[in-house]
Amino acid sequence: MNKKILALIVLLVMAGASVGTMLFFKDRVNKDKQKEQEQLDDNVLFSFDPYSPTQLVFSKGDESYTCKLDGEKWVLDSGEFAVDQTYCQLVCTYCSNLTANDSYGEITDDKLKMYGLDAPDKIEITEPKGTHTIYIGNESPTSEFYYVTVDGKKNVYAVDAQHGSVLKLDRLLIKNKELLPYTLYDLKQVTTYRDGKVLCELTYNETEDTWSLPSEYSDLTLDQTKVTSEFNNIVRIEAEEMMDEKLTDLSKYGFDKPYGEAVVKGLDGKEHRLLVSANDDDPTYCFVLVDGEQVELYYKSDLGFTQMLPYDYILQSETVKGYYDISGFTFKFQGSEDKCSLDTEEMMCTYNGKDIDFNSSEIYLAFNNFYNSFSILKYSGTDTDAKPNLKDPALSAEFELKEGGSVKIDLVKGDGTDYYVFRDGKYIGAYVDESMLTGRNSVSDFYLKFKKLTGLE
Repeated sequence: MNKKILALIVLLVMAGASVGTMLFFKDRVNKDKQKEQEQLDDNVLFSFDPYSPTQLVFSKGDESYTCKLDGEKWVLDSGEFAVDQTYCQLVCTYCSNLTANDSYGEITDDKLKMYGLDAPDKIEITEPKGTHTIYIGNESPTSEFYYVTVDGKKNVYAVDAQHGSVLKLDRLLIKNKELLPYTLYDLKQVTTYRDGKVLCELTYNETEDTWSLPSEYSDLTLDQTKVTSEFNNIVRIEAEEMMDEKLTDLSKYGFDKPYGEAVVKGLDGKEHRLLVSANDDDPTYCFVLVDGEQVELYYKSDLGFTQMLPYDYILQSETVKGYYDISGFTFKFQGSEDKCSLDTEEMMCTYNGKDIDFNSSEIYLAFNNFYNSFSILKYSGTDTDAKPNLKDPALSAEFELKEGGSVKIDLVKGDGTDYYVFRDGKYIGAYVDESMLTGRNSVSDFYLKFKKLTGLE
């Protein structure tokens, strides 16, 4: 046979073999890809709208909790406790597109026992298209996964432990973790106690839409914004950890000697009692006993309201009268008795018979500082139990109002550095510190500067 023809035949045979080999490997790759895709598809355990479920059933053995969607709120059908809304929605969202990390082949009795799936935790998620059921077994030895099976699939799967752990039945996960079952607009009264005595009591008036302290504080101005801001916080905080239920030994967490106590009443007529004790292991946190049963862990700062005084809720700096509202004033201080008539339109005043022109910015600033030093009361505390007598006041100022009438303020020396505040002859339940009267930037300081600058010395 011609050598060239023979060589051509050999080349054709080799080419045919190469084509055959290529086709063989291509078919094998395609089959591998198909098998891999089938595995990926099989690992998709659930696929549904995360906001479509209307019922969740958490169970293990004889223990079971059924949560139903009532309008937009999840409720426990037994009514035993309030449900954690966030947790229920997270379960729905997580399971709605749940995909396994791995598969361990078809279910057998041996595998069920090996992976803790012979007595599993179970979650049933019901939505309009049907019920999706997942069974949760043991955690893997490496703590990376939880073993699961689902209805309608034949294999044992692994889901990541971080998410799988929240699928294990735990009534404290299902239980509402909010400190209070109220919004700001559901509160009626918040009362705190110390050593068995009322520390602070705030009551909401529905008609006037305002909060108030008891009547003995009626001469002080409650800072409504401060109250609503503080209470808006306490109705939002959630426990960092749910601990013992139905606590019988108060000393276990120090509730036999709590440092904080509060009773919160709602417009629904119900009340909730809170005891707060220190966490000696980590002072960042504190323990709270809710309604005498449930122990919960919170950031200590979140329970700061249990230590707040009426003073913390009042306007701590209050102007008696601005000088645009008055026609003049009398001022008694350090043995002096001064009288001032004021004309803000003409930018001048007559002080002890001498005309003072405010067109001088230096004089105007000096007068402004002096007037504010005694017309703005900076309270340093409250004491409604005190019974001071209006005798020998350290400072008296009477403001003549343009609209008629007057307002008088007297400061009377109390204990230590305190000076009790009287308005129109009545003790208002608060006091200022002597730093208002003496020292730098005090009444005494600004009084001397004003008199020196205007030649009134």
